[in-house]
Amino acid sequence: MIKAILFDMNGVFISDSGPLSHKIEKRFHIPAEEIYPLIKSILHEVRKPGVESQPLWKPLLEKVGLTHDDFFQFWFEGEILNHELVEYVRTLREKGLKIIILSNNFPERTNYYRRLFPQLFINVDDQFFSWETGNVKPTPKAYTQILDKYPFKPAEYLYLDDNDDNLSAASDLGIISHKYLSLGDTKTFIEKYL
Repeated sequence: MIKAILFDMNGVFISDSGPLSHKIEKRFHIPAEEIYPLIKSILHEVRKPGVESQPLWKPLLEKVGLTHDDFFQFWFEGEILNHELVEYVRTLREKGLKIIILSNNFPERTNYYRRLFPQLFINVDDQFFSWETGNVKPTPKAYTQILDKYPFKPAEYLYLDDNDDNLSAASDLGIISHKYLSLGDTKTFIEKYL
């Protein structure tokens, strides 16, 4: 019997307005293939705990000519909370299931979401953000930190993510995993296990 459901955040609870490199290309006319490696290297570091993120963002901010706050406003505008999924999760919690967010994320984005989407955070039981825990998906520790905290067997968890590597890593640990495609598909998947 399922006891808990793990959800990724971006691409599941929150949809964005496309890859950041493409947004930058469109607005600042810097080719996406030029800016993407810089973004990737920064994200690799800022998702870790105890990292002072502002200096890491500096080369990108200089390239686009924005302040720290203006850059993140530009990036996060257009991100939309999936209210229907949040409501569905609320009903799952009422049935006694633990609802847990497991996300590779960084301080600026997490704090933005906590301010802008409080209804999401009041409808989950726990949150594991890589920059707070030090455990980045798809490393096994990202999942075992949850398995160690709660008294459930791996097969008593469902995991939804939009990233195949993350799903494979969870499946390798015995967690029942499914790619997030839509709310309807997710409901069908979850209902099979209730």
